[in-house]
Amino acid sequence: MEVHILSAGGESQESSRLYQQLNKAGYDVRWFRNKEVTKEELLKQRPDIMLVEKGPSEVDAMELLKAHEGVLSFPVVTVLLERNTEQLIAAFAAGASDVVDGSVPLEELVVRMEHLVRLFMRMNDGLPSEIIFEDLRIEPKSRRVFREGELIKLTPKEYDLLVYLAKHANTVCHRDAILQEVWGYDFATGTNVVDVYVRHLRKKIDRGRARKIIHTVRGTGYMMH
Repeated sequence: MEVHILSAGGESQESSRLYQQLNKAGYDVRWFRNKEVTKEELLKQRPDIMLVEKGPSEVDAMELLKAHEGVLSFPVVTVLLERNTEQLIAAFAAGASDVVDGSVPLEELVVRMEHLVRLFMRMNDGLPSEIIFEDLRIEPKSRRVFREGELIKLTPKEYDLLVYLAKHANTVCHRDAILQEVWGYDFATGTNVVDVYVRHLRKKIDRGRARKIIHTVRGTGYMMH
């Protein structure tokens, strides 16, 4: 597995615990400081997965991540100095696929990484060059979304959720199934994360339009029709 580490917390790859551990474990690891990477260069990266080390730096890795606007072709894991709700929310808002703290055991990190890579591949496996539902158009290769020809900017998770609903258009999508397929096995059940993300998605996809395409199936889940 090719792993890229975008670091705001270390001055060199030798000072990166993640780099040392993953390299020793046999992974193909590339390390670079976020100050040395432009937004354009980030979009050109093609690893299996990227880890973002967030540390005490004048350059915020989260701000750099926002440059991709949901079009990266790989999952991103943010590694925080210490886990707290405010930074976790900020990391997901910036486009992270998962968030861990710096003390995460290597074994757990590897399981999360491999799971995310499989999940990301499954979400994009067998997709056509375009997914079209009425005036909604999704381009899986570029991960861009259009409604009535207007480009809609989505976060990675909003995009994944939309693709899942579009692939199951005119079919009721249960909340538990959405959690499993879009967030994966280790996301805590019993939360309202699906409802929150559907609300975000509706604001971008349906708000201000006469025809609404994302609908609630009371007590069950959601459906695109």
